[in-house]
Amino acid sequence: MTLYWLLSVPAHGDGHVAWRDVKSRVGDSEVYDFMLPTLKIGTLDTLVQLSDELAKHDTAYESTVGKFIDTLRTLTQASTNELQSMLTVDEKSVDQYIRTFSWNNAKYRSDRALPEIISQIGESMHAIDAQLKTKMTQYNAIKNSLATIRRKQTGNLSVRSLNGIVKRSDCIPDSEFLQTVFVAVPQTLTRDWINSYERLTDKVVPRSSAKIASDSEYTLYSVVVFKRVLDEFANKARDMRFVVRDFVYDEAAMEHDRVQALEIVEQEEEVLDNICEWLKGSFGDALTAWMHVKALRVFVESVLRYGIPPDFLPVIVKPNPKQASKIKLQLAEFYAYLETSSRASQRAEMAGKSRARKHTEDSAFDMHEFSNILSEYTPFVFFEIPWTFLDSE
Repeated sequence: MTLYWLLSVPAHGDGHVAWRDVKSRVGDSEVYDFMLPTLKIGTLDTLVQLSDELAKHDTAYESTVGKFIDTLRTLTQASTNELQSMLTVDEKSVDQYIRTFSWNNAKYRSDRALPEIISQIGESMHAIDAQLKTKMTQYNAIKNSLATIRRKQTGNLSVRSLNGIVKRSDCIPDSEFLQTVFVAVPQTLTRDWINSYERLTDKVVPRSSAKIASDSEYTLYSVVVFKRVLDEFANKARDMRFVVRDFVYDEAAMEHDRVQALEIVEQEEEVLDNICEWLKGSFGDALTAWMHVKALRVFVESVLRYGIPPDFLPVIVKPNPKQASKIKLQLAEFYAYLETSSRASQRAEMAGKSRARKHTEDSAFDMHEFSNILSEYTPFVFFEIPWTFLDSE
């Protein structure tokens, strides 16, 4: 399990001192720079609105990244180590990308307003998600067709294809009046078949039944009947629990089915390769978008929390898993001075506004929900980057 923290603390005009303060309280945990560009702040109302919007995007994009990994794992049956080698961003491993994150100004221009950047990221992720759905729909359709073919090739004699089982010599020559019918008879009813098939209906050729093949559940028999009683014969056979197969010996049709089966197998392999390559190639775009939303969140929350002009230090921390709770507590205690009564009032007001937006017609305030908000609150800006998707194997 790899868990990263993205946190921001006030710099008080000296980023080096702020870095030292963080480093001295996380022990042997790793700390990395988190490079942010100069972003346009906009109005306070806009920032408050963007704070809620970014939180939703964060959750949605994390889900999309997880979907990429789960799909690639399912399609490739790859091990954790193999998946890690497939999942790269700009030719870096995910861990390397997170630790060395820097804003991609070529993709998301920092001189644009924050709502424009968020909208651009959203359009990118929407396109990626739509492509994934389209490709998986195409693959599942081919996969279902292939499953149908394989089921016909591997089922018992009551359902499997009779191509390759029935030979031309098992059928009477083309006749205007007669037709060879093939019937799958349960093993427990073979004696009943032999004793009754001639009397199922008129116009059954006497002693025309022959055993063609057998498996653990059924025996396949042929019988010659007049064409004009085919429907009546099939109905009477079903009443006796005999399965009349819908099969007419046709070498051209058999060849067509054989070629079609080969084509579907080839299509399935081709589409599978295409999807896997697309997943590996597009994963970087999805993770990049998610990380840029994280970056925007830390910027917006830092400005809301610490004020303007922006004067804060964002960093990535890879906490020692065994000491994560202790380290977070130490950081909270050190930055407790940020938690003034005015700050507490502000966050209570923020929680109230968020609640009011969801339930504008309901004046009741959910104290349990508010308690949860406060329990998750830290005096510094804090987000998790849970790179734990590979743990579910």
